[in-house]
Amino acid sequence: MQVIQGMDIESIEELYKLEKKCFPGNSYSRDSLFKMLGNSRYHFWGVWKNEKLVGYSILLDSIDIFEIMKIAVDTTNRNQGIGEELLRTISHDVEKSIHLEVRESNLAAIKLYEKMGFENLFKRKDYYGDTGEDALVMALSKQ
Repeated sequence: MQVIQGMDIESIEELYKLEKKCFPGNSYSRDSLFKMLGNSRYHFWGVWKNEKLVGYSILLDSIDIFEIMKIAVDTTNRNQGIGEELLRTISHDVEKSIHLEVRESNLAAIKLYEKMGFENLFKRKDYYGDTGEDALVMALSKQ
């Protein structure tokens, strides 16, 4: 059974480990995660399966929209609908439009975002510092 719920300081170590595993080239530091958890503009959702963190999302309330700063599912738990369920929960819980950036090469994520109703807005050239790859900016409108 999996559970999706908000995260708190008690989850920081598990979150940090999963962050490093999923984003080895551009993971947040432990200190950054602590600071974000202490800032009311950031919203964290975690997905637990058998009491283990297997996915998470970090959103930033940017006044007129929410930005998905990170969304990830542990590699051993992918292709099980966890990311889709997490996006559905986020979409249901927030009342503003949601924006995100995704690597142009991440076709699986792009396909999922499109399935969930996100539309491609534009491309950011050389967005990712670790590879110089372009990012697609996508949005889910709530109007």
